[in-house]
Amino acid sequence: MAAARRIPSAPAAAQPVLPDEILEEIFLRLDAAADLARASAACTSFLRVVSARRFLRRFRSLHPAPVLGVLDGDWFGITHPAADLFVPVEPPHLSASAARALARAADFTFSFIPDARSWWPRDYRDGRVLLSPRVDKAIASDDLVVCDPLHRRYVRIPPIPDDLTAPIPPAVMQNFQPYLVPASEDEDDKLKDEEQSSFRIICAVQWGNKFIAFFFSSANQKWELVTYHSLGYFGHLRRCYAHGCFFWVVDSERNALMLDTRGMKFSIIDLPPNNGTSSKGAAIVEAGEGRLGLLTLGDGAIDLSCMIWRNNSVGAEGWQHCKMIPLTKDCDGSNYDWLIMDAAGRYLSLMALRSDSSKCFVLDLKTMLLKRLCALNDMVVHFHLYASFPSPFAPPSL
Repeated sequence: MAAARRIPSAPAAAQPVLPDEILEEIFLRLDAAADLARASAACTSFLRVVSARRFLRRFRSLHPAPVLGVLDGDWFGITHPAADLFVPVEPPHLSASAARALARAADFTFSFIPDARSWWPRDYRDGRVLLSPRVDKAIASDDLVVCDPLHRRYVRIPPIPDDLTAPIPPAVMQNFQPYLVPASEDEDDKLKDEEQSSFRIICAVQWGNKFIAFFFSSANQKWELVTYHSLGYFGHLRRCYAHGCFFWVVDSERNALMLDTRGMKFSIIDLPPNNGTSSKGAAIVEAGEGRLGLLTLGDGAIDLSCMIWRNNSVGAEGWQHCKMIPLTKDCDGSNYDWLIMDAAGRYLSLMALRSDSSKCFVLDLKTMLLKRLCALNDMVVHFHLYASFPSPFAPPSL
């Protein structure tokens, strides 16, 4: 019996191969870093494109870092010296799984820093935490540390030179406020790989009718000084950051002090009348479409006023009321007692208080959607938002 002749099968159709440039443009349109991570696991060519430093810089510049939790700004290492200051966002928030992964991977007890219990977190930006000695120490301006809890790195900041601080009484310097300067999207996109770890610090202090800012750049390891001579004492100031500028909203006044971090120059901008800064709190924010926004707390809502912002100066149109954002009520229908905590870039953080509890909320300034992040310990009265990309999309910041 003759053997059956085997007919050769047709060769499998070759899969189309997309050039890396096309894949890059496709991946840049994914909404979240989690989607990008799943795509990179599909094949080696996808992983090669996604892991390239150029692509990661572009992705971070086009997509805001997700909010993963809050940092307890009142963590002194005294009442709970071994405590972790990071509070991750809770389900059903979309970033809850990434937040839990960060909590496992990062060290927010600062055990990698010598004498970790003696440090006080003062500010957070771009994956870095700025620390100063605990308040029961003497002068704090001589010893600042910037650390990266995720990658367990830290650097000590050189003290402010004596020739800059000599005219200022030591008691005044003990009241200084240190801030990390956020990297603007334009700056971050233009930085070379070896420059990604550079950062800037501002230490602000009031002295009589003067407002003084000491400015440090890790690029040249130098401190500089800029002073604003005011007409009187500013009183309690709330710090905000928008469009490359720091703003300090003055209590009971209709203006704000502005420091342009590009030219290190002070100026005053007028606020709209009846803005509510003295009683309910206010924040100056980036309102989108090239505008500067002023958010003020009212009864059960946030009022947003806007003005055109051109080259770090206000437009001739002045302030215009834009919208009112309703605030969330408690599960029993009653109102919270709201406090504005921090504002930088795309997000505004708020604390919602009840007699028996407190919760953290975030307002997305692009969508104007208010979302609950997590419940807070009763001892927490101040916190910083922790917004970052999960690893491997967050390279070492130091």
